[in-house]
Amino acid sequence: MHVSDERRARRLAVEVPVAYMVFDLLYDDGASTVDLPYDERRRMLVDLHLQGSNWATPAANDGPGAAVLVAAAAGGLEGVVAKRRDAPYRPGRRDPAWVKVKNERTQEVVIGGWAPGRGSRTGAIGALVLGIPVPGRRGRLSYVGRVGSGFTQDELGRLQRRLEPLARAESPFECELSTADRAGVHWVAPKIVGEVRFTEWTRTGRLRHPAWRGLRLDKRPSEVAREP
Repeated sequence: MHVSDERRARRLAVEVPVAYMVFDLLYDDGASTVDLPYDERRRMLVDLHLQGSNWATPAANDGPGAAVLVAAAAGGLEGVVAKRRDAPYRPGRRDPAWVKVKNERTQEVVIGGWAPGRGSRTGAIGALVLGIPVPGRRGRLSYVGRVGSGFTQDELGRLQRRLEPLARAESPFECELSTADRAGVHWVAPKIVGEVRFTEWTRTGRLRHPAWRGLRLDKRPSEVAREP
């Protein structure tokens, strides 16, 4: 993806082979099928028997949706796409006939700092800098990323009032953050616990697509650990 150099693309095709997964049929023998219901398009697609070394037609599941979502999570997949079986294809725009349903996880986190906002958030919190306590290192955090979505304006105000008295000059994180991660950050004593929802952990131990769920005033930082 996003590789324009032909030699590099050929090398990557060998090192990181990809497969084309065909999940819908918009033309058949030169005729448009977009106005046909999904079930009919799917039947026509399956009848083409598109299976090869680097392409395939993945199976579709009729449901129940909750069970399919559980199976997707067990397989390490991001989620599923739920589709109305009687709906036509709507090219070029989002349509409520297709709904992406993500497998989201939750994680308790400790706030180690905050970054100022821009635009409509100028003068307020733009993002919280998050960590998980390092075992045996009281008051030290392992950096897991930032969260800048999921807040209401009222909640941002309440957070700022809680965090300002905890301001400190030094970072509470065990390892030094990168220049980008620490730019403009106001460090705070790691005393406030919150919760985020996210899709998965990255290979570097960061939260992918985190969104704020709220404070966990019932939790102490020492009780926070990475969820399995």
